[in-house]
Amino acid sequence: MNRVKFNITDHQLVTTFTQPVQTGYVLLTGATGLVGQYLLKDLFLRNRKLAVLVRPSRKLTAAQRVERIMQRWENQLARSLPRPVVLEGSLESETLNLSDEDQNWAKENCDQIIHNAAVLKFESSDRDGEPWTTNYTGTKNVIQFATSCGVKDFHYVSTAYVSGICDDVFKESDFDCGQEFRNEYERSKFEAEKLVRQSSQFNSTTIFRPAVIVGDSKTGYTASYHGLHVYLRLMATLIPQQMPDENGIRHTPIKMNVDADQPRNLVPVDWVSRVISEVICRQHAHGKTYNLVPDHGPTHRELLDHCYDYFNSDGVQFSEASNDQNGKYNENEFAQQFLSNVAVYSAYDKSDPCFDKSNVEQLGSDFQCPEIDKQAIFRFIDFGTIDNWGKKKVAKPEFDSWIESNFDTIESTAGKVAFSACF
Repeated sequence: MNRVKFNITDHQLVTTFTQPVQTGYVLLTGATGLVGQYLLKDLFLRNRKLAVLVRPSRKLTAAQRVERIMQRWENQLARSLPRPVVLEGSLESETLNLSDEDQNWAKENCDQIIHNAAVLKFESSDRDGEPWTTNYTGTKNVIQFATSCGVKDFHYVSTAYVSGICDDVFKESDFDCGQEFRNEYERSKFEAEKLVRQSSQFNSTTIFRPAVIVGDSKTGYTASYHGLHVYLRLMATLIPQQMPDENGIRHTPIKMNVDADQPRNLVPVDWVSRVISEVICRQHAHGKTYNLVPDHGPTHRELLDHCYDYFNSDGVQFSEASNDQNGKYNENEFAQQFLSNVAVYSAYDKSDPCFDKSNVEQLGSDFQCPEIDKQAIFRFIDFGTIDNWGKKKVAKPEFDSWIESNFDTIESTAGKVAFSACF
């Protein structure tokens, strides 16, 4: 892709990238995570002006981390995109560890916040560590910062699993039902959502509750190998180690202690981002809670059949009996390696709740959740293999043109943003 440098007063640059509907910027946390990467793309395609809170990694600056994401989108879409204002900071304080200059800029320019950052860690020794540090304390700090900035609309990405262990349909209007939680992740997100719900200083607070997020329904892309992708990675690693029989079938003897016909609440990241972006761009849709859950989740049996077809394997049995009763059957090396690596998710095997999604359905029929079918599973496995299951090395992004200004600068005279024009 050839890159052309423009002067910031070039009229073409202005008309190409500055058509925002709102007057202020949307500040996004968690922009380098899986959902955050898609929100960057989807909100820019809807002409929103964005700022991102990002901290540097061990090898990349905050700006480089964002630029790598934006260049990936430009290559995929075959078009140029704007760049967000990059604010280097973290969730560790009420000022988000921003410089005085960046704090002042946010106060002057940001009128909405999407708090999307979270840590998916199930266990914690105490509330001074993860996931509490990010999920609860970080949310508290973002709320305080948003209040100090005079933010009008607060958008929070929670999780459907604030439902905890729930035998009834968990509605979008439900919250504190006296539920018990499976782990500290669920509990920390519940307490964080409570903080958001108690924040009456905003014009509106909008809450998004995605279920288990998986890769892109169209491309298979993911940047986060959790949940379903852990299972797929294990299969891709362990099944090829089994010797095929005379028919070329690889046998994987294991007894899974799950309900084979239990649907799983899996939602592709592209759909999650699309719904969130659409709600943010519809002012009348603010102030509600949205359960981002599938219309028809795949069952354990369906997921297994898809994997059978991909790997040309068989040998899995389903049983609702305990592991102790089936210990002898699962004494083989394949079963032991597989079960030990997915044990952290065992609490969800028999208790995935049912959810209502009435508010999502009101967005229209165009926002139905894509099904996680056989082709989607094939895409996930194909992408994971190409990506070496998250271990593929990615080069540092190159900056052929990097203009230190923001959209307001381009529109008028002064400001701050990282921006490049790519063709």
